[in-house]
Amino acid sequence: MTPNKWTIAPLVLGTAVRDTSQSLLFRDIGIKLESPILAWLLISGDKKVLVDAGAFGPLERSEISSRYNQIPEQTIKHQLGRFNTKFDDITTVINTHLHQDHAGGNAYFTEARFLVQRKEMEYAKDPVPIHKGAYDLDFTGMKFDYLDGDADVASGIKVILTPGHSLGSQAVLVETMQGTYIIAGDTITHFEQMSIPSGESYWPGAVYVDLREYYRSLDLLKSLGCFILPGHDMLVLNKSSYP
Repeated sequence: MTPNKWTIAPLVLGTAVRDTSQSLLFRDIGIKLESPILAWLLISGDKKVLVDAGAFGPLERSEISSRYNQIPEQTIKHQLGRFNTKFDDITTVINTHLHQDHAGGNAYFTEARFLVQRKEMEYAKDPVPIHKGAYDLDFTGMKFDYLDGDADVASGIKVILTPGHSLGSQAVLVETMQGTYIIAGDTITHFEQMSIPSGESYWPGAVYVDLREYYRSLDLLKSLGCFILPGHDMLVLNKSSYP
């Protein structure tokens, strides 16, 4: 059976300004970098799948609003509305991982099932102290489907395990009319990580649980030879949809 062909629409759900070294390990210390909070709406005919859900949830949280900026046009309701989509239209959400800026908006999607790696949820419940803040979310009442490694999750959509940034990070491979695109989550946050001399590994981000595993995941994504959509790069917003 021929897999569905999808379009990929980036949704900007806020922004944050950080030191570049907080995004690219040991790079450009002291240089500020504006990064969007992104989600991705996958569309094929009347089928819609969401990848990630941003930082802002239905309840105001001071620790979120103090770290991230969001204007009214960047609410997830407004961004979905650009594509004639409401919360209840989304029945599948793929979380690349469970950090606040990728899963904070999960609570809006009361009709959805959330696809996440089992080991990611296990780590979210008991992270090392430095990572506790990233997982400070209440997942009560959400319907999770736990994955154990690579999996086909819909016709034309596959996830692959890419540990390193987090224990259960996963990238999303999406079949389009112009080949396979990869939504990398935070394994690759910026195009700059892929601007490396020939033969070298992609540059790692600054947040990780296992740097050796992280490099293996970077090498895996590079080896696939697909167009990669980074998790926090303003340049992805130059297009309203991909391809």
